[in-house]
Formats: sequence, C-alpha cells, structure tokens
Amino acid sequence: MAERSIAVFDIGKTNKKFTVFDGDLNVIHTSSIRIGEKRSNGLICDDVDAIRAWMYSTLNEALNGYDIGSIVVTTFGATVALLDSKDALSFPVVSYNQEVEPAVREGFFEEFGSPEELYARTGTPPLGQLLNVGLQLYWIKSEFPRVYERTRTILFLPEYFSFTLCKAKSAEITSIGCHTYLYDIIDEDWSVVAEGLDFPRRTPFIRNVWDPIGRYRDAEVTPGIHDSNASLLPFLLNEKDKFILASTGTWCVFMYPGSEFNPDRRDMDRDILYYIDVYGRPVKSARFKCGFEFEYYADAIKERFNVDPLRIPFDEDVATRIIRDETAYVIPTLTPGTGQFPRSKGRIVNEQGFFRDPVTAYHVLNLSLAAQTYFALSMLIRDESGLRILVQGGFAKNIHYLRFLATLMPNNHIVYYRYTEATSLGAALVGKALIEEESLKDLDVELPQLEGISVEGLNIDDEYVKDYLRSFREICESESSISS
Repeated sequence: MAERSIAVFDIGKTNKKFTVFDGDLNVIHTSSIRIGEKRSNGLICDDVDAIRAWMYSTLNEALNGYDIGSIVVTTFGATVALLDSKDALSFPVVSYNQEVEPAVREGFFEEFGSPEELYARTGTPPLGQLLNVGLQLYWIKSEFPRVYERTRTILFLPEYFSFTLCKAKSAEITSIGCHTYLYDIIDEDWSVVAEGLDFPRRTPFIRNVWDPIGRYRDAEVTPGIHDSNASLLPFLLNEKDKFILASTGTWCVFMYPGSEFNPDRRDMDRDILYYIDVYGRPVKSARFKCGFEFEYYADAIKERFNVDPLRIPFDEDVATRIIRDETAYVIPTLTPGTGQFPRSKGRIVNEQGFFRDPVTAYHVLNLSLAAQTYFALSMLIRDESGLRILVQGGFAKNIHYLRFLATLMPNNHIVYYRYTEATSLGAALVGKALIEEESLKDLDVELPQLEGISVEGLNIDDEYVKDYLRSFREICESESSISS
C-alpha cells in the first residue's frame, strides 16, 4: 500500500503556504494566500480568524483529493495565544511588531534580572518590540491583569493552530526556546521569568514535534514546529559534518548547530541568540534584516536608473574593481537596534560612486550585504575554517551575493541550494516521522532535493579583501559605542 501523504501549513507573517507531500517527500500539491496583520483595540494583531478559515477550507479540499496521514503546522515565533477556561481567546493574538512603553521593559528587567543575567541563562538578547514572549506576557500581566488572571492556557502559535484543528493542547521545545526568556538552557528547565509569570501552570505537556496529539478527520496532527527550526531540520538529517545554515529572506538567520552554549556580553548587543532545536539542543545563531535592506536599495536603483537590477548579470571585472577601489558602501542598519551593527545609521557612503551606473550600484549593494553576512558569521565561527556554509532561501538565487560571500570567506565553503522550500520540507519530515512512528533521529530518508552547488570566489588579492572589510567595519563602528 502506498505511504500516506503529509499536509504542511507554513504560516509566515504575510504569506501563508499549504503543501501536500507524498511519502517520498515530493510536492504533489501547493497553494498560498496573503493574510496580513490587523488592528484590534488599537493593537497590532495577527489575523488568526482569517488564517483559521483559510486552513479549514484548504485542508478540507485537500482531504477530498489526497490520502493525508499527518498534518504539521510551522509558523514564526514570538507569538502566543491566551485561552480562557472555555478554550476561547482571552486576549487578541498580539503581533511581535507591537511596540510597548519603555517603562514596561524597565519593569521587566527590574523584576527578573538584568539583560546580561538573563542572556547568560536563556541565550535571549533584549530584542525590540514584543519579540520576546516573556516580555510580552509580562506586559499583558501588568497592563491587563484581569486578562492574565483568567488565562488558563498559553499556546505558541504553531500549537494554537494545531489545537484549532484537533482540540488537543500541546507544547514543544522549538517554540518555547525561541528567544522567549522562558527556557533556562543551563538547567534545561523553566527560567526565573517563566516561574515568575506562573507560565508552567498555563502551558500544556511538552511533546516531541513528531508526536501525534489528535486527529482532524482521518489525519493525525502534530504539535507544530517553529519555522527556523523547520528549515534547519533537513540539513540536520542530511549533513554529516559541522555546518552553518544561512536561511535567507527578509530576515537572514544564520544557525550553527553543534556550537557550544557560550553567551558573551558582546554578543548580546549584536543580535546573537540561541534557538533550541527539535532535540532540545542550543543552536547559536545570528540575524540581520538582509532581505529588507536588499529590497530598499534595489528599489532605489530601479527608481534612479529605470532598470530592473535583478536582471543585471554578475560582472567579475566590476566586482573586483569595487572591492579594490572601495568604491562605495551600503552601511547598515535601516532597522535600528538589529543586526551586528545595531547603532550604525543605514545609508550609502559615497553616493556618487554608488550611483555611477546601475551595474556598479547593484554590485556594491550585494557586496555590502555579503560583508554584513561575513561579520554575522564571524561572530558564530570565530576563527574556525573549513566549514560548509549552506545558503537556502531567497539569496540562494542571487549569484552576486554568493560570489561576494565566497570571496570574503575563502577559508570556508559556500554552498547554495536551488530548492527554496526548506521550511515546508522540514515540517514534512516531522509528519513523515509521525506516520512511520519513528523519532526524527531514526528516520531513514534520502533528500535528493538538497543537492548543494559550490560557489567560487573572485581571483583577487587577499589584502584588497581585508582592506575592504576593515573599512566597512570602521565606518559602521564609528557611530557605535559598542566595542568589538
């Protein structure tokens, strides 16, 4: 009998994708929809009503055409649903883009410890807005005490959507450990923040991401999985040696599985954080808004020259020249407080050189983004060499960025993948483990989709590369009081 299919909901901030995989992990059906945020009582919220309605209609239609054996939901982190005694929402599902008063943040650290103390135990840096679930729950408890008092269950977003499908409540470690302040990595237990917020009493039993928790019609439902961990999973199963995954999009997230938990005070201020993988292990990571900055400056090039910069081919002579001559720089960061240079002011240095022509401008943009990537990766690997750096997602299609990155990191191996749906594939692996009643560690699977393609750097003197990186860093740090 043919192995049953796997249904995956990959729910991003705006784009929501539904994919059906067969038993061999080939895509046999896919669809998508755009559902943005909404306002509720003055708060920025995720539109869970619209998402739920789309999930039901999409899934019901697919179940009529496919023999689906498991359903897996993967979503972004830093988002929770609060349920009352009747399992209805006791508060809107607030977006992590919501701002809060500085006094809330000050009160949080006053009650639970300094950012440095919490970072040393949880690997969670003091991110902006409501990107820390611990801070978000503290804000609700402080500003809406009656809401928090009547909240009986707190579910992370993947588990909330799984609950809406099968009415079974669950928790899993990839969401709990996603820069939340709730998980103490050293003790492998709840943190002082979780205990202080009485969170453990409000969270369900922690399950493996591949465990069945209930059914929707004739398909078994898993708890769910955090999206960055879902994108990491295929490579955890496929790679034999140590590697770094560069998961690229609006945010570029660089994940180093197998690295030790060694939080450094300097790392905390440079967007270095720790995720927890499906096996409960810390994953040292770095992030910056690479795709966001790329789109901003690519639009500026398009507006200035009335050309589509994405159609500009890579030119080795231009690429070599802009490194050698230090023609111009695109300096981070357009979103203050993020990335490895959080206090640098995002702008173009030497606009005349940058806007010399569209080819130069587009090459300088990608070189500068590769330089940001170099500094993000350098904070993860320190002086290690010989690592495979695996680029997947949007920038795996950008040969300019890839060639520059290989040039800036000649002692490591840059590899990219044409397969761009690693998040959905990772979630599908979870569903396959459920169907086969195996732990993910014991799953016997081949992933021909993950055929890596090596990238060669430019033939340029190393001293020019070092000089360019030195200048880039000096410009960024001239505006920052953070020492390196």
